[in-house]
Amino acid sequence: MRLYILRHGQTNFNGEKRFQGRMQTELNDVGIAQSEKVAELFKESGIKFDKVFCSPLERAIKTGEIATGLTRDKFIIDDNLTEIDFGTNEGRKYEEIKGEKSNIFLSPETYMPPKGGESLETLKFRVKRFLERVRDENSEGNILAVSHGTAIHMMLLYMRGMEFSDLWTEHVGNCNVKVVDVEGWELKVRDDLQIETDKYIK
Repeated sequence: MRLYILRHGQTNFNGEKRFQGRMQTELNDVGIAQSEKVAELFKESGIKFDKVFCSPLERAIKTGEIATGLTRDKFIIDDNLTEIDFGTNEGRKYEEIKGEKSNIFLSPETYMPPKGGESLETLKFRVKRFLERVRDENSEGNILAVSHGTAIHMMLLYMRGMEFSDLWTEHVGNCNVKVVDVEGWELKVRDDLQIETDKYIK
C-alpha cells in the first residue's frame, strides 16, 4: 500500500508568514494554481486514489477537491490530520515572536505552546494514531492524506525516528507530496518519489 501525504495549497497567511493553525483560511490564487498543478502531476503519473483522508480545515479540503477531482463528500475527514493549534499565536506574524519560546520555528525541542495551544507531544500522538489507522485499515492500493505543514513534518519525524529538534529538517512546501510505502508494520518514506509542486508554482 502506498500513502501520499499532500500539504494544502498556499493561503494569504502563508504568503504573509502568519501562524494559521486551526484558523479557517482559504486558498489564494497561488494555492489554487498549485492544487491544479499537483492534479496535473498525479494525472501524468497515472496516480489514482482508492481512499482520500483529509483534515477538516477548508484549505485542506479545497486542495483535495482540486487535486483529485472528487467532491468533499467522498473524503474521510480525520481530525488527526488537522494542523497544530497555535493558540494565541494564531494570526500573528512569525517575526512578532522571534525570541519567544512559543515560536515553534526557533527551537522545537524547547517549544512551549502559547495559551490555548497544542504541545508537540500531543501532535505526535495524533499523527501517529492516523498513520496506524491507515496501516491497519488498508493492505493495498493508493491512499491520499491531505494535511498541513507542521502536522506533516511531525509525521515525517515519527516515521524516521527523529527527535523534536529535527522537526524542520525536511522541506514541505505548499502542495508538495511525500510518498510512503506501507509494508506490514513498516512505514518507509520514499524520498525518490516525492512531488515538489512549489518548484513549479510559488
